[in-house]
Amino acid sequence: MPETTRHSLAIIGGGPIGLEAAALALELGFDVHVFERGEVGAHALAWGHVRMFTPWLRNIGPASARLLARHGWSAPDPVAHPSGAELSERLLAPLAATAELKPRVHAHSQVAHVSRHGARKHDREGFEARGEHPFRLLVRDAGGRESFLHARALIDASGTYGQPLWAGTGGIPARGETYLQPQMSYHPDDVLGLRRERYAGKSALVIGGGSSAVTTAVALEQLAREAPGTRVAWVTRRESPGFAGEVAGDPLPARAALHADGRRLQSGGSPHVKWRGGAECEGFEYNSATHRYRVLFATGAGAIVEDADQVIVACGFGPDTALTRELRVHESFETLAPATVAEALRAAGTGDCAKVPEFDAATLATQEPGFYILGAKSYGRSSAFLLETGYRYLAGVLAALAEAAGLPAPEEARC
Repeated sequence: MPETTRHSLAIIGGGPIGLEAAALALELGFDVHVFERGEVGAHALAWGHVRMFTPWLRNIGPASARLLARHGWSAPDPVAHPSGAELSERLLAPLAATAELKPRVHAHSQVAHVSRHGARKHDREGFEARGEHPFRLLVRDAGGRESFLHARALIDASGTYGQPLWAGTGGIPARGETYLQPQMSYHPDDVLGLRRERYAGKSALVIGGGSSAVTTAVALEQLAREAPGTRVAWVTRRESPGFAGEVAGDPLPARAALHADGRRLQSGGSPHVKWRGGAECEGFEYNSATHRYRVLFATGAGAIVEDADQVIVACGFGPDTALTRELRVHESFETLAPATVAEALRAAGTGDCAKVPEFDAATLATQEPGFYILGAKSYGRSSAFLLETGYRYLAGVLAALAEAAGLPAPEEARC
């Protein structure tokens, strides 16, 4: 067995949840290290132009705030809504740069595989016996060099933004999609800023019916009002107007305003946007001579074709379960979330992220002792996750891990 201390903790993912977990873990006395495959806050930077539905007050973790305050950090306006870029630049980057976390946050260090040292997934060892085998992480640096690292506890906070879902019917790629995927967009593009020239004066096709798709369609409609010749086709699987995750009496005003804008476009409120519901994507073609796409859809009335200069697939995101395939995790066959979390979400009876109740450490636990999936990934393909909820989960999970490691929990970390 490799030598590891009982209080060693590895965290996968250098986003808000991963860094908050690290800050809290330090308070509790863990020997903690964070591994991020890109830059710190890479996912937030990727949607940097988009503003969050929640204000700063609900997006800063308590342990992160305490650590930053010790370094003279000035907190942002608590009621202002940060963009992804602001979240990264004003919270995550300063947090990772603190003297306490800097030597423990390893950017451009991809955790490629995770297992138990000396215990395969199918080995017939009980829960407690598996806990005696430390976690074994295969970590790959920016130069492709690989090394093994070990820890007694492991948190996967890698998120879902890096795994966009396919546009094809049934969730698999449409014909031609895997070949054309590298040149199409699978995240909300900054159509009014950095990527304006890609869309201005051209035709764009948006596929999807969630918040990312609405955000993109609304931004493209604004671009169309500013740049003559810009045209937008928006196609959703849902036949009637409405969006995934939309709730009546939305407690998040920014989200309610976005959905209202989306409904305006779906009801024909803009001459620049054509919406079509009840369509399933079947195939993509690309004409290299004209640099245009032809996208085939199946509808109740028969097949239709949409032509476009650019295509944005906004069909949601899902967890990368391959990372921990050698660990014992009972996954929901519907959402790929840990089964206990998926069942708790179902029992909550709401898809509103602002109303999902807090889950305890036992609900968040997996079949591997000392292993937790936290953050957006813990919800699988459900989009009902809020950062402030994730921060509350962390407090319970870290307290449970601290107790297992024989570490006393400070009073301030229990709050």
